[in-house]
Amino acid sequence: MHGSFEKTVLESEFPFRLFFNDGYSNTPHHWHEDIEIIYLVEGTLKACINRDTYDLTQGDILIIGGGEIHCFFKEKKFSNRAVIQFRTSIYDNFLSGTKDTKIIKPMWNQSIHLTMGNEIHALMERHINEIINEYSKAEEGYKLIIKARLYDLAGILIRYMPKQSYSSEDLSREKERLKKMDSVFQYVDTNYQERIDLDDISKSIGFSKYYFTKFFKENTGVTFLDYLNNYRIKKAEWRIIEEDETIAEIAYNCGFNSIKTFNRLFKNIVGCTPMKYRRDNKN
Repeated sequence: MHGSFEKTVLESEFPFRLFFNDGYSNTPHHWHEDIEIIYLVEGTLKACINRDTYDLTQGDILIIGGGEIHCFFKEKKFSNRAVIQFRTSIYDNFLSGTKDTKIIKPMWNQSIHLTMGNEIHALMERHINEIINEYSKAEEGYKLIIKARLYDLAGILIRYMPKQSYSSEDLSREKERLKKMDSVFQYVDTNYQERIDLDDISKSIGFSKYYFTKFFKENTGVTFLDYLNNYRIKKAEWRIIEEDETIAEIAYNCGFNSIKTFNRLFKNIVGCTPMKYRRDNKN
């Protein structure tokens, strides 16, 4: 996964997918057009959405709006989350020409953290569990039932959650923010194997070094150096398993000039040395 725009491939007639993910690895900062609902089945999870950090415990629900920059941090203990992704176009046929069209899509464009013990969480959780159950069985008519439950979830948000209005200026600023962040992510993806100078990347999006540093931290919750190190280590994880390069070659091919620094960061981020990671994961 690139640390930028993530293009998910969904059916045009049924723009939906569901999968489970453990918390043993980092998921770098990224964004996509799809709505994402996280339902924490087991354990704990730390997520970052734009400027905000969320600590989830078992049973929590986290809604991530389309276009929101988000990431997940590696957990020391096992955790399991159900990830539901869909596009608001799934509502188009039914809502065409109704006043709910202008309400429902903005409701999905904001992050919402729901914890156990309140009415909205209980209502959402019931429908999410039905979606998981239907998707896992995939029996005849399951897509219609899942669509129905997604309508239920939207109805709950419309009825119980406070509504936010966005001006054309707000939407324009948001579009520009995403454009700038995507330029940064693409720059890193293209140049992570080389030395990345803070002055160069700042200039590439028309910012001073000071403003870029502030802008990046405000939008991701981490410093640019932390993001870059995490991104490079994520690339190294893949190369350690898939390539026959030495650890030193992998370190240099992922942008590290010091083996000592690479080993230290790898252990801090992944939880073990590169050699142990290769022994445990190499087929």
